[in-house]
Amino acid sequence: MTQIVPPEDKSNPVPRRVMLAIATACALFAASSESFAYDGPTFRTGLWKLERTLETNGQPTDRRQPSGLLIAQHETRCGNPTNALKAEFTPLEVGACNVSDLHKTADGYVFQKVCRGATPITTEINVKGDSAYTEINEGQMGKISTKETVVAHRVGDCHPPA
Repeated sequence: MTQIVPPEDKSNPVPRRVMLAIATACALFAASSESFAYDGPTFRTGLWKLERTLETNGQPTDRRQPSGLLIAQHETRCGNPTNALKAEFTPLEVGACNVSDLHKTADGYVFQKVCRGATPITTEINVKGDSAYTEINEGQMGKISTKETVVAHRVGDCHPPA
């Protein structure tokens, strides 16, 4: 008779049943990680136009980088917003920020992002099909309330540079 599994090596400090338990636990973990799979909106790849506005204490304001340069209020670029949202929806700690309290609404998603040493930022994403969405980020910087609104819509296909 042919042996499918060799006899257990008595000199091995880790018994076969322990190795089997570890392998089973790894398989279960891999299967359960599927439950963390992205469950957000899916958008079409293409040329997307983004329009950003920023308010502080309810008044429109310019948005500046730490260097003092303005951040573009209007931007058109090729891409797929699905990939960016996958990163935002990740329920695990990413860098210095945690995403929590993610839930689906009638027309989108709401969640909080908490970065170390800062107050939470509430993000609301309203999906308008696979070619448009609005993202609103609201939070506090000390006593100043902030609100960033990004209106995004697909305007066409991407073309390779000439």
